[in-house]
Amino acid sequence: ESLLRCLQSLGRQTLDKNDFEVIIVNNDPDRPLVLPSGILYPNVTVVDEQRAGSYAARNRGVQHARGRWLAFTDADCIADEKWLETGLQCVSRHEPMGGHIQPLAGNPPSLAEQYDTLFGLNQKCYVEERGFAATANVFVSREIFDKVGPFAASLRSGGDLEWCRRASLAGHRVAYCPESIVFHPARTGLRQLVSRTLRIQGGLYALQRDFQLEFPRGVVRNAIDLFLPRLYIEKILTLKKSGDERWWHLYALACVLNGFALVERWRLRLGGTPLR
Repeated sequence: ESLLRCLQSLGRQTLDKNDFEVIIVNNDPDRPLVLPSGILYPNVTVVDEQRAGSYAARNRGVQHARGRWLAFTDADCIADEKWLETGLQCVSRHEPMGGHIQPLAGNPPSLAEQYDTLFGLNQKCYVEERGFAATANVFVSREIFDKVGPFAASLRSGGDLEWCRRASLAGHRVAYCPESIVFHPARTGLRQLVSRTLRIQGGLYALQRDFQLEFPRGVVRNAIDLFLPRLYIEKILTLKKSGDERWWHLYALACVLNGFALVERWRLRLGGTPLR
């Protein structure tokens, strides 16, 4: 259902359909991807990737791409109708480019949705403060991608960060484009938030262990974060000052998720395998 919504949004692009192709990569070989009838327009191609992980899938998609420009998004995203048009305008001036990722939540949002909206995919922060862009919305030329090299397919999380670091070292620091927008559903429950937390910690651990990358204080959790969620405390206190009565629920949820992150960190240090 989410893939169908994504494809429908790509079918509404203001960019002429003859000027772009859509490559869907299925990297779950045990579940063949069969698209519903009625949505297969000529520029859609489905390819398979045997290796698990989104970065292996993206590499496979690049191998099949024929165009000068590459635009990455996720199967559960919905692209604004001008996503490709504005993205190409931005990336032609500076590349690679990370477009805006707008969370989609209910009205009113659940606690999990509010948490994910506040602390989830903040592309502007990623690009301007941490020097990378989440691949839910990234544009780059084929020339620069080939120069930097493929995504690290062994990573289950953080492959976008690792790739952007390599791009930056090669002289191609990522830029932010607020006009090129995709919409990403906010996570609706605790189980989804925990799953994301564990996956991210696995990615951070692998980036430190295998790629010798270092991160700002608070990104990698420690015991302090069980009681003081350093990465999120500023936003939580802002909510408190605004009179939002949920502020302490969000504070408690952040502490709980940091607990899961800390336990996962120790599991990995003791020889565990990062989760997908």
